[in-house]
Amino acid sequence: MRGFCSVCTGLVLACAAVGAEQPVTTERLIHPEPGNWLLPHRTYNGWQYSPLTEINKKSVGRLELAFALPLGMRADGGGDNQAAPLVDAGFMYLVDPTGTVFKIDVHGTRARTVWTFDTATPPPQQGASRGVALMGDRVIVNTRDGRVIALRRDTGDPIWEKQIGVPHEGFAAPPMIVNDLVIVGQSFGDVGTRGFVAALDGNTGAERWRFYTVPGPGEPGHETWPSDNDAWMTGGGSIWVASTYDPQTHSLFIGTSNPASALDPEERPGDNLYTASTVVLDADSGKLKWYHQYTPNDPMEHDENSPHLLFDVPIAGRTRQVLGHFSRTGYYFTLDRNSGAFIGAAPFQDKITWTDGIDPKTGMPVEYDASKAIQSYKINARRGEGKSTYCGGGYGTGFWPPAYDPERRRVYHMFINTCFTVAVKPERGSAQERFGKMGLAGSLYATVEDPTLAALDAQSGRIVVKKGIGIISQSGVLATAGGLVFLGLGDGTLQARDSDTLETRWSINMGTPFKAPPVSYAVDGKQYIAILGGGGALAFGGVSVPALADVRNSSMLFVFSLPAPR
Repeated sequence: MRGFCSVCTGLVLACAAVGAEQPVTTERLIHPEPGNWLLPHRTYNGWQYSPLTEINKKSVGRLELAFALPLGMRADGGGDNQAAPLVDAGFMYLVDPTGTVFKIDVHGTRARTVWTFDTATPPPQQGASRGVALMGDRVIVNTRDGRVIALRRDTGDPIWEKQIGVPHEGFAAPPMIVNDLVIVGQSFGDVGTRGFVAALDGNTGAERWRFYTVPGPGEPGHETWPSDNDAWMTGGGSIWVASTYDPQTHSLFIGTSNPASALDPEERPGDNLYTASTVVLDADSGKLKWYHQYTPNDPMEHDENSPHLLFDVPIAGRTRQVLGHFSRTGYYFTLDRNSGAFIGAAPFQDKITWTDGIDPKTGMPVEYDASKAIQSYKINARRGEGKSTYCGGGYGTGFWPPAYDPERRRVYHMFINTCFTVAVKPERGSAQERFGKMGLAGSLYATVEDPTLAALDAQSGRIVVKKGIGIISQSGVLATAGGLVFLGLGDGTLQARDSDTLETRWSINMGTPFKAPPVSYAVDGKQYIAILGGGGALAFGGVSVPALADVRNSSMLFVFSLPAPR
């Protein structure tokens, strides 16, 4: 194996205690214990919600740092910690930007590293990795250079390793475990690759099925790509975040990124399926069930990579099983999760000028014309026409997760108001020439305004209350049964907000940026809040944020709890 394992660097007792851990079964993933965090968003439905209540509106003012652990960092100081740490029975599992996997004992008042495993990811491919997966008695990690590795959970020793991606294909999204399958999604469509989702046998690593998010000749949807060029071969459709899953219907809900090359729809006339879409696959076979494309022939780099939320909610007098999605269009969409039928869309950004709205019957932008191969919408960015400016969509939302509170039937999310100036500069060539090269056919300049935390009504999709947060955040939010919403900010501030009013109840600054979502777990009946710190490149569209110019980047684990009674 290419990596190496440093075993039991913590206490000997910590290693002995590992044997008490229970296998992570399908039943445990579907019905996790309240004190454990076994999936990227804790549950398959993507709620990012903890049922623990010890830390609540009344007690949160006493929250304090329980312990911290430095994780190390790349030699150049770069890389983002974007992973949600997983916790099972007092042991934490995570991966850092170097591709190093950690098992950490989080019992007691300090963190002790049990083992680490170096995936030997080359420095050019190192960067943000959004987590690991737990499966039976093993830890699954995928790498940015296209490998998937299974490790023994007790020792960190490798069990199998498979090279799934060819050069320039790799994984940033964490693996998803469904029964005996490891589901992975190719993340680097913007560098001239073709997105795919693949399922591997969890015991052997053998590939069971593969679904290409850009269909090839003979596959349904290929007709939406040009017949006179090879644009589909490097067409994008990346998978950037964890999928969500419905165990009742065996359905995987996956968001795909923009088509490549970005910004130049004239290079790829047609709707360009299945990019800029929600794609729903049968988890057992990889067959397509349904899809919804938000921006056909996308000219605006509309990655649909905000994690999906699955919940049941009364609509028009009856309970509907729905999917909620913060789209890069600037609208929050509600779809029937079994059929894909459009239910509604409401704007969450304050200013949207690229479209006059979403058609209430079709769920498509009102300017969309199915008879046209090239869509203009209202941005008027075409070859040879100079610069165009529009507002809305874009970086207003992204990989950072929203949360759903089932008691309040509210959806929480951080968003940003954005405007863009774009100029198209065609850069064609053969698929071989485009492969492995950044596919931005032009320039995109963004302005970032009014970072906001909002609570939406899950029935209508409309904002109930919103509050400014002052500094940009790419951390995501955590909702809890204690009536709190936790949020990490770009300047290293961790906040607890009131779930009803969004007023700040508690705040602390840790000095390094947060770009990973907070999680909550319990050990021996005591509740903790954990978050990974460290993140570079705190900028949008090439625009730096002056308020963050002096914020230092350091890779850290921070864990908070209430003080023991005196």
